[in-house]
Amino acid sequence: MRKVELRMNEQEKYEVIKALADDKGNKKRAALKLGISVRQINRLIRVYEEKGKSGFLHQNRNRKPVNSLPQELTDYIVKLYREVYQGFNFRHFRDMLEDRENIKFSYSALYNILMKNNIVSPKIQIATRKKIRKSLSVSSETLETDVRQMLLLENVDFMDFYRFENV
Repeated sequence: MRKVELRMNEQEKYEVIKALADDKGNKKRAALKLGISVRQINRLIRVYEEKGKSGFLHQNRNRKPVNSLPQELTDYIVKLYREVYQGFNFRHFRDMLEDRENIKFSYSALYNILMKNNIVSPKIQIATRKKIRKSLSVSSETLETDVRQMLLLENVDFMDFYRFENV
């Protein structure tokens, strides 16, 4: 039998339901403690009796979300932005992806992909620029990444930046 490791909230549910099932405790008190209804307490007691501790594991654990984009697609989008559509603002880049590359998804998804890969839009708002500068100074890991980010934030010519990156 394999060892079952529960997360903190799963472990708390397990312990409360185990004590309730073993000692015939108060279901209303258990429901208040866990913040669920008495009906859900009854359901969890049945799960405990049928499956034991493994019944409290979340069923989607270790699964990739259905709505996530494949890593190859995100890498391709980043490559396109850096090589073909360099200097485009994000909304225009999204339109170009839709028209020329036949890749369709939301602006927020594109924004998140590019920001995760340390790409900042040339049309970035001042407040966003300040927030990024602040986060860079707090969580800087290497000097090279800081220099690269500061060049992007200072609106240095992107071709100069590209030459700097490939030296």
